[in-house]
Amino acid sequence: MVKERGETVYVATKIPPKNLIWPAPEGLHPDEVFPSDYVRECTERSLKNLGFETIDVQQFHVWSDEWVGRGSWLEAVEDLKSGGKIRFFGVSINDHQPSNAVRLIETGVVDTVQVIYNVFDQSPEDELFPACRENDVGVIVRVPFDEGALTGRITPETTFDEDDFRNDRKVQVYKRVRAIVSELGIAEDEMAEVALRYVLSHPAVSTVIPGMRSVRNVERNMAVADGEGLPDDQAQRLKAHRWDCNFYA
Repeated sequence: MVKERGETVYVATKIPPKNLIWPAPEGLHPDEVFPSDYVRECTERSLKNLGFETIDVQQFHVWSDEWVGRGSWLEAVEDLKSGGKIRFFGVSINDHQPSNAVRLIETGVVDTVQVIYNVFDQSPEDELFPACRENDVGVIVRVPFDEGALTGRITPETTFDEDDFRNDRKVQVYKRVRAIVSELGIAEDEMAEVALRYVLSHPAVSTVIPGMRSVRNVERNMAVADGEGLPDDQAQRLKAHRWDCNFYA
């Protein structure tokens, strides 16, 4: 936690998997990915790089619920907390596997989870969010614009790199976003704000990480920093636009 000019800034960072495999595959022992000495070493390095004495939220960059009750990672996390090196511990859940942290949440040893959640990918609402609310676990949402789809800027003519997965979904994305714009009676230019406020409408969500490529993007994202969600009727109407797609499959 940093205080400057009367502001409070909370700092979160991540520990990459030691084996450098993203996402975490099944069948690995946790000591192959987050052994205790590695967790401590990475945290100390982050503290040095940041020039801080304490990290507010230290997260594992991947997670598998197979690791609950196994390995030495928890010992390191508890030592870092008791030593004042970190305040809270979290995990970043593998893409499109929102239920793959429910067991961890139920143990009470995790403080936050980071997960993909947006108008299209509403799957965290099924199991993850209820578990977080029941166990008082914070939720950090990533990919709120669904890789740019929910900004309303992607059209059938949009060009991406040849190997970009979005090339195969441009027409579908365009049609689905236009359906949302039509149903809500909003301007296309309002789509990004609607997407962010939809995420913030869920009571389990603590904060959101939006992408930004320009000063204008930053300004528009910050305009939503009041934390207000959508009106209930709009949020409920967007439930029908759930799209269980996996752009990485």
